[in-house]
Amino acid sequence: MEHSDFSDINQTELPNALLLTGNVRVTHDGIVMTCNKAYYFQDENYIKAFGEVQMVQGDTLFLNSKYAEYNGNIKKAFASGNVVMNSPESTMTTDTLYFDRNSQEAYFNSKGNIVNKTNTLTSNSGRYYVKERKYQFLNSVVLNNPEYTIKSNHLDYYTKQGDSYLYGPSTITGKDNFIYTENGYYNSKKNIGNFKKKSYIKYKDRLIEGDSLYYDRKTEYASGTNNVKITDSINKAIIRGHYGEVFKNKDSLYVTKHASIRYLVEKDSMFIHAKKIIVTGKTGERIVRGFHNVRFYKTELSGKCDSIHSDQKKALTKLIGQPILWNFENQLTGDLMHLIGNNKTEKLDSLKVFNNSFIISKDTVGSGFNQIKGINLYGKFLENRLHEANIVKNVEVIYYMRNNKKELIGINKKISSKVNMVMDDKSKIETVTFFDMIDGDIYPEQDLPENARKLKGFNWRGAERIKNKEEIFPPEEVEMDQKIVEESKRKYQEEQLNQSVQNNKLEDHINGDDFYEKIFIKYNNRIIEDKNGTKLLVKNFKFRFAVDENTFNIYKKSHPLFKNEIKINQIVWFKKMQYGKYDGGFFKGTEPLETIELSKKEKLTYDEIFSLYNDRVIIDRNGMELLVKNGKFKFPTDFDSLKKLKANNPKYRNVVRINQVLWDWNSMQYGKYDGGLFTGNEKE
Repeated sequence: MEHSDFSDINQTELPNALLLTGNVRVTHDGIVMTCNKAYYFQDENYIKAFGEVQMVQGDTLFLNSKYAEYNGNIKKAFASGNVVMNSPESTMTTDTLYFDRNSQEAYFNSKGNIVNKTNTLTSNSGRYYVKERKYQFLNSVVLNNPEYTIKSNHLDYYTKQGDSYLYGPSTITGKDNFIYTENGYYNSKKNIGNFKKKSYIKYKDRLIEGDSLYYDRKTEYASGTNNVKITDSINKAIIRGHYGEVFKNKDSLYVTKHASIRYLVEKDSMFIHAKKIIVTGKTGERIVRGFHNVRFYKTELSGKCDSIHSDQKKALTKLIGQPILWNFENQLTGDLMHLIGNNKTEKLDSLKVFNNSFIISKDTVGSGFNQIKGINLYGKFLENRLHEANIVKNVEVIYYMRNNKKELIGINKKISSKVNMVMDDKSKIETVTFFDMIDGDIYPEQDLPENARKLKGFNWRGAERIKNKEEIFPPEEVEMDQKIVEESKRKYQEEQLNQSVQNNKLEDHINGDDFYEKIFIKYNNRIIEDKNGTKLLVKNFKFRFAVDENTFNIYKKSHPLFKNEIKINQIVWFKKMQYGKYDGGFFKGTEPLETIELSKKEKLTYDEIFSLYNDRVIIDRNGMELLVKNGKFKFPTDFDSLKKLKANNPKYRNVVRINQVLWDWNSMQYGKYDGGLFTGNEKE
């Protein structure tokens, strides 16, 4: 005690206390407290301070309030009434604050408000770590920045670096975009972020999803890794791949690794694959480029080429590098192909094939092939099928002619300068008309040998035809996709379990429930009595209640090793906890003892659980009792099933406690980990 204007002792009103008034100043182990009035309990090394209270710890912490208490023996402080805590980078205000100098942590369980140069942050409960300059918040967290707003139920914020770590459902809302994540990071100084677990970035007309997303607000650049999906609502397109980049200001994007783009055309979907897909240009002027091993599919229209160039404004798609096109029963090849659409009707209009044009289709009955070969081809589409084609220059034709009874009349083999071909609504050749410099004849089948029935360059590739959207991917990319998807699922499960462990710890820490875990571990199978005189049986990480007045006596006689009750000088049970996570129901006193084995490792994956604890009964964080069997969880049929199982099989009496939430009925029931039910009558 360094100073006060007045001091007094009144054993009647304040036994064993020194009353200090006027400019009170006290110090303890590096902390300085000033106030208008204080009660100093010397024997307990304890002080209560009133009026303009301030506690100062070096240059790291300044705490102001109307009222405060400080215990010098345990170095813990309590402040209430317009509490303001200043640290080098921020100011926090709240109604009530606790400060532990041993751990250098300050925490509040009522609404708090934190302000620094750029951000204002509010939360219903939180903790401040002085050494790390870190805030940890739970429940209705809101961070307001001039450019965006972050909302979460769990946020860790480092004031010096400006780092925010988001856990559980969280959002970042900006002027032109919206970000959702359940595990993310954002830096308010650099305006960059990384988001995992069910994350997406939403612009006005574009949605970006992926296992891992990176975002730069200054340049409006985003990238995604694994299971990337970009939805373009205006252009009715969905772009997928396992790596992608989006440049919003340049209206462009790039996708690779199992890349594909899906367009809505003529109320049907066109699927395109390439090793690399690049989309550039504004709406109405989009250009799509695909490079290497391009494969595409649309109902009754599919093909392959080395690269593709599609211009939205011109409604022109170029197939470059050994293109091949299948339309109904027709196979078309050439050196270069142009598919021309109609922007008004949004339908496919025409086709141009330049150099080495070749059309092949199977004869409708026999094993032969109808063939038309020339330099260039100009075709017209009708209702998504090639209806008419003009083949010009050095045209050669082999055509199987049949009557109405589909009997072969002869094989037409001719050459000319130009041929016009018309097909019916079933894509079968209806008429073939020859123009200029016509030569050749119609041969009876027996007069035209097999080696003369195929034109030079004939190459039927029907086995390569892409028949559905899944076939646009080559085998090596299908294999890569499967590996990435499986690895993503594994990582997601690990992150989910890890986050469960962290949330449990934080929840206990913030809510002050740490001591429950200690009671459960230390006093399993023991009877405890709390400060209110409430007697409880600790069993399987829950509290159980006596059926009647004689229950505890029965239990003590049945288990003499545990007849001594444990006194706990705290209120352990509250009425509001009935039917909650600590409520284990009633007990009769005759129940057998159970040994709880604690897992030696935290953050276990499902694979580790199935390996370490196969054929064991485990209890998860929520008190869910599960039987582990062959990589699945089995569940008791009714309330007596587990009791029966343990009675019939003593090996199950030793239960393993895993401090993680392992089962979620809403999302996991009937899934791959659901092993069904057990009755308890099983004997092993």
